Amino acid sequence: MRIVAKFISIMTFALVSFGVYAASVPDPNADTVNQTMTTLMAQNQVPGVAVELYVDGKPYSYYYGYAKPQKKVPVNEKTIFEIGSISKVMTSILLAQEVDFAKMGLNDSLDKYVKHLPDSFDDISLQDLATHTSGLPFNVPDDVVTRSQFKKYLAAWSPEYNSGEQWVYSNMGIGMLGYALEHASHRGYDQLYRKHILSPLGMQPIGLVVPGWLQNNYAQGYDKDGNPAPHTAIKLFPAAGDVKASAGDMRRFLAAAIGLPGTPQRILYPMRMTQAGYVKLPDCLQGLGWQIHQFTPENAASLLIVSDENDKDKGPVAVQEQLEKPLFYSNALIDKTGGTEGFRAYIAVLPDKKSGVVILANKFIPRSVIVSAGRQILFKLNHITQQDKTNAA
Repeated sequence: MRIVAKFISIMTFALVSFGVYAASVPDPNADTVNQTMTTLMAQNQVPGVAVELYVDGKPYSYYYGYAKPQKKVPVNEKTIFEIGSISKVMTSILLAQEVDFAKMGLNDSLDKYVKHLPDSFDDISLQDLATHTSGLPFNVPDDVVTRSQFKKYLAAWSPEYNSGEQWVYSNMGIGMLGYALEHASHRGYDQLYRKHILSPLGMQPIGLVVPGWLQNNYAQGYDKDGNPAPHTAIKLFPAAGDVKASAGDMRRFLAAAIGLPGTPQRILYPMRMTQAGYVKLPDCLQGLGWQIHQFTPENAASLLIVSDENDKDKGPVAVQEQLEKPLFYSNALIDKTGGTEGFRAYIAVLPDKKSGVVILANKFIPRSVIVSAGRQILFKLNHITQQDKTNAA
């Protein structure tokens, strides 16, 4: 902890030296972003953070602190972070692309692609998996670590809920969606991600594994107690949380998530498909991977009050409605969090404002902290609501 604190103390130097701004004129957003992020880092002892921001279609980048504190390696646009469950958005886009190519259907049963499943999987669709309404649990027991062990686990598993009735956040569900994509395409998940997302967006060839020639850019992560954390390799369900990406690459992905001009068509329509609302929950709509938060000027401030309940309680939440005609709401807040043992990430977009934010941190911090910070930045810079000091991260 003392090492982390030591480098936090020179954060101001890192801000001045390593902040990168797209505009040559004074940055109108700098004060808001700097104040929010320096507070977040100081209060949570975060070694390094990258912020990629679009406001009205214009890009801005901000880099704070250190990717590798012990070596004094500063965060920059090449720094590679683990994005955790934002990988679920990537997996959902791959599914939407296959639907767009008419190679798979959202209503297709999982067992159409993953053979020899128990009868309990007969009614689970690909849409159920992508919207966390399959009835599958959050994860498998800790002693299930190989696919052969997983097969034995499935043979004995029985659902607690019928598909489509309850929302239960499920790494297992997205992991099995990844298996379906692999079986349908006869390609590994990493190959699919590189070919259909990285290549069209001009991102670096970083997928599930950081290649050797980019290892120097791979940030050191820290766990919730400030101890160095090993880099993550999710062998059983990589589609649920194993993607790594640089800050600069997430800026490219953010532009596509907003739907800015220049987004390749093979990305744009599937992206919009994932950002539509398919399932109505008490406090949001569930898209494919994403969550969609509709708001008005009168209730937007409520979105700045973020709970950590979902870090402990992944459901069940009763599904209010399965929407027959999923709709894309351009005036909604569409977002997703991610985390591994040593990293936290958040992405959020306001499509109608041509605005969005990505925050990448090399420490596992509470969900409420990073989500609140990202929403505060977006809302303030887009003049959506006055910030309430009591809700500051």
